[in-house]
Amino acid sequence: MDAELVQMTLVSEGIECEVQVVSRREEFQVAIERGGIDLILADFALPSFDGMSALGLVRALHPDLPFVFVSGKLGEEAAIESLKSGATDYVLKSRLSRLAPAVQRALTEAKEHAKQRRTEQALERAYAEIEKRAEDYRNLFSSIRDVIVVADQGRRILHVNQPALRETFGYEVEEVVDRSAGILYADEQEFESLGRDVFDVAGSVEGRLMEVKFKRKNGEIFDGEIYALKRLDRFGVPTGNIGICRDISERKKAAAALRESEMRHYQLQLELHYAAEIQAKLLPRSYPSIPGFELVARCLPAKQVGGDFYDWQEVSSTLFNIALGDVMGKGMAAAMLMATARAALHAVTLYNSPGQALHLAENSLLPDLENSESFVTLFHGQLDAARRTLTFVDCGHGYVFVRRADGSVETLSPRGLPVGVQSGQVYQEGTVQFAKGDVLVLFSDGLIDANPLLELTNKILARNLAGLHSAQEMVDRLVGLTGMPDPQPDDITVVVLRCVA
Repeated sequence: MDAELVQMTLVSEGIECEVQVVSRREEFQVAIERGGIDLILADFALPSFDGMSALGLVRALHPDLPFVFVSGKLGEEAAIESLKSGATDYVLKSRLSRLAPAVQRALTEAKEHAKQRRTEQALERAYAEIEKRAEDYRNLFSSIRDVIVVADQGRRILHVNQPALRETFGYEVEEVVDRSAGILYADEQEFESLGRDVFDVAGSVEGRLMEVKFKRKNGEIFDGEIYALKRLDRFGVPTGNIGICRDISERKKAAAALRESEMRHYQLQLELHYAAEIQAKLLPRSYPSIPGFELVARCLPAKQVGGDFYDWQEVSSTLFNIALGDVMGKGMAAAMLMATARAALHAVTLYNSPGQALHLAENSLLPDLENSESFVTLFHGQLDAARRTLTFVDCGHGYVFVRRADGSVETLSPRGLPVGVQSGQVYQEGTVQFAKGDVLVLFSDGLIDANPLLELTNKILARNLAGLHSAQEMVDRLVGLTGMPDPQPDDITVVVLRCVA
């Protein structure tokens, strides 16, 4: 009957509602957990349950849910206690005219509380986001390895990031904050002049990157770099200065070392260029005029200078010395030994037979070759143009053959050891007889190494000379077989002697 009377009272005041009546704790708990409740009207005392217990359950689960006591008798102390415990209001059954206004006020307050709680939650989320961003900013500020000095318009330090400050200058933050930024500079005048361009300007200016001399806490002076700019507020108004400082002493040392290295490299290249010019001038500049023969040669060093050489020497109008040498290795060391070997051979071949000349040359070269732990393969021959014979000594070279006019190929023997391998060896001479159309082909191992896929042999090389009518064409054809690889694995030298009469 009380529930019907309450509902009739509310409806009569224009408050449409759906009422659910419960009288036991279990029923109340089920209804509360089910939800969908806008207002609770509770008697203060029931036979099996009481309103204060119900209030406790509601406030634990739904702090903002309106809770109004509707009781037949409620003393002043009980009313105060109920309000302290979280009740929204109380109405006596004898004065139900207050029920509708109390319900309206309770619902309005509930809406306001809910709105306020949502606002508070939004503020909490905003504050949490602000704090997170502030923490992210602090972490970012501290993580930057350059020293960031934030100062006011008077260049008094306000903020600076650590540990960069400690690593670069040796200071702790508290040692520099509220002090002039000049504490970080090695020269007071440089500090003052730097400020005139950026820091002492009242308005906004473009930042500048400058090299300065900084000073650490221990007094050590080092090369530094500072990017100076104005600190602006959100309206773009300058409020101070920012200096981003960096230690560039190691970078400058590296740059100086690089410049020195480049200079040394340039000097070395220049020396190699001059060495290449000198080496090229050591080779014969013109071909000899040999009665009944053509002689053509070509040398291509793998580097700017090399260890291959060829040479010829006119002994008389019909006698000519011809040589091709290959020093072990390549580059400058081989080039130096090549010049030594050429000079030694050139000095003894004019008045000695090939075998005797090689014996004398070995005696001269042996100390240098032993000290450098190197050796020279060498082919040296003396051509008698009148008799069409070539007397030769092969010191471990082996890259030589004769292509007869009919296309057949002959290898030359005997062969000895390279110069520098065995002291006091006896060099045996061999002889080749030429007829018209016969060709002597002499080359270094670089011709074979340049294109290993071809598996060049004496017969293959000789076959490639078929149909050619000059020694120059033959040299060009043989060099062309290499494909001219880049980089070239070894020095390439080719000498062709062709009997034409």
